[in-house]
Amino acid sequence: MRRLWMLVVCLTLSSYAATQDQTSEPKIRDEPLTADQIAVYRAVLKDYTKGSKGPLNVANRTEPLSDSRPMFDEACFNEVEASVPKPSVPISHSLETSLMRDMQIVFVDPDRQQKLIDKNDPQNLVKKAIDDHERVTDAQVSESVKEAFEVGMFTLSEILFDKQHRRAAVAYSFVCGRLCGNGNTLILTKSGKSWKVTKRCSGWVS
Repeated sequence: MRRLWMLVVCLTLSSYAATQDQTSEPKIRDEPLTADQIAVYRAVLKDYTKGSKGPLNVANRTEPLSDSRPMFDEACFNEVEASVPKPSVPISHSLETSLMRDMQIVFVDPDRQQKLIDKNDPQNLVKKAIDDHERVTDAQVSESVKEAFEVGMFTLSEILFDKQHRRAAVAYSFVCGRLCGNGNTLILTKSGKSWKVTKRCSGWVS
């Protein structure tokens, strides 16, 4: 009887965990991005790629605002009085090719790109040196970091607009390995039809 009770408990917990996983999956919106959303994303991408030489791999969908990852600076988002409350269900958007105009950007599938990032992670080389006592040269480390940056992925969050649609908060991350990446949360202000980055919040580097 005790074994049967334990089995029921385990099945119940498994079912609950599965339900939690399903509800945490973001819902991708079907409607196209608005002109302001496109303008904000383009402003962020132009700001980030300024002075860059090679193409930037950009995830073809956004991260939900309800995501709890470190890429979000809650205090910074709270500076923008939201026009609508944050959705109870995680929401994301597919990004459009119009964002790529005049910029060196390659849209990538996040799941596929993450596999390339894991494969080219510089930490793999460090692990060989520590665990397997393999000799690792400075040239190998430099080449590994170069390859990691080439397959690294830039991800944009959903945008939080204020009630007047004059200010916006958005976060981004660039990940090229477990200890390779950077990110920030930005405040943008609308001037005419264009948007400009007017504040950078507490960024992170790994």
